[in-house]
Amino acid sequence: MTLRELLKRRYIRALAKDTKAATAVELAMVMPVLMVFLVGIIEMSMGMYINTVVEGSLRDASRLGLTGQIQEGTSNDQALVDMLNDASLGLLSLTTADVSTLVYENFAYVGKGEEYTDLDGNGSWTPGPYTHTDSTVYPDGEPWVEVNGNGVYDDDFGTAGLGAQGDIVLYTVTYNWNFLTSQVVPILGGVIPMRASIVVQNEPY
Repeated sequence: MTLRELLKRRYIRALAKDTKAATAVELAMVMPVLMVFLVGIIEMSMGMYINTVVEGSLRDASRLGLTGQIQEGTSNDQALVDMLNDASLGLLSLTTADVSTLVYENFAYVGKGEEYTDLDGNGSWTPGPYTHTDSTVYPDGEPWVEVNGNGVYDDDFGTAGLGAQGDIVLYTVTYNWNFLTSQVVPILGGVIPMRASIVVQNEPY
């Protein structure tokens, strides 16, 4: 065995026994996964925080409507949006298109529509004229159970507005929460659809 081979073997043995900087190597291997995990926790926490804030501020905003402090009008819709945006500390930029208010006659009607017979099986009411596979023609669309007597099918009994005294009002906010790190961790395209709603009955005023 030559001197060169002997030195080479000793060098390899010494290198194999050397544990210096092993922790740094291990950390470099684990760090990417750890960072993604931590970022995910932060993002989910932010999303939960925003959802809680929106629900709380929506409850406060609906208080204005149920006590009659605001009446129907575009400026009042904007007032509701401003309250929600202020409560989010600048993390949201909602518009009047993101907030809807529907008025119902009673609580049983909230979020519901008239029942219908789904003849074509597409999961939604088909307007007329509709010709069934058995050649039966339905000029007014698929048969439905008339409830409110207006002569047309209603997929939702609610009507837009803030209502009057004693009316039931459904306040709904629909928005998208954009990941702060959507470019780094493009989960779900960087966007989570969010929704908050509350049902109140207007007080006498």
